[in-house]
Amino acid sequence: MQGRLVEKYQGRYQAHPIDYWQAEFPIAKELGLHCIEFILDFNDSAQNPLLNSAGIEEIQALTELTGIQVATICADYFMEAPFHSDHQKKSEEILKCLIENAKELNIIDIVIPCVDQSTLKKKKDINMFVSSISKMLPLAEKNDIFINFETDLNPSKFKNLLNKFNSTNIKVNYDIGNSASLGYNPKEEFKAYG
Repeated sequence: MQGRLVEKYQGRYQAHPIDYWQAEFPIAKELGLHCIEFILDFNDSAQNPLLNSAGIEEIQALTELTGIQVATICADYFMEAPFHSDHQKKSEEILKCLIENAKELNIIDIVIPCVDQSTLKKKKDINMFVSSISKMLPLAEKNDIFINFETDLNPSKFKNLLNKFNSTNIKVNYDIGNSASLGYNPKEEFKAYG
């Protein structure tokens, strides 16, 4: 399911509800869900509980109280601050923090979207992206965190990107909506990258 269990934050379909995210835990429990995904937005990122120790403790307490696990992080932050931009150094710091805090919360998947303004169209962009992720990969591997790429690349280009990493901690976040809108053939995609 996509979307939040609470009212949209600032009218946005996919955004972290800054001041009322806690309400999702008891709602998820009541609905019989077992886990939820957190989003890290670029705007208001400093207020996101994923990036500070008090927030991590509050998430842990809510998980213990309700049994609802935060299973994944959709790091939309990197759409606004791609690794292949002037934000590279700061984005690397944010990813490092996410990996470390994900370990504290028993989160195993971090999704990095490379679509829209963070698309990987130029060779220079791909090289910068690979450089940044490669720096963070040992930490992800040490902490058993999977880095999942969501891209708008065609199947062969996406496969080429995946082949630049020699790690079982790099995964694909397959978005059928993106693929369908771009006219990609799912059989070709699965054949290319699994």
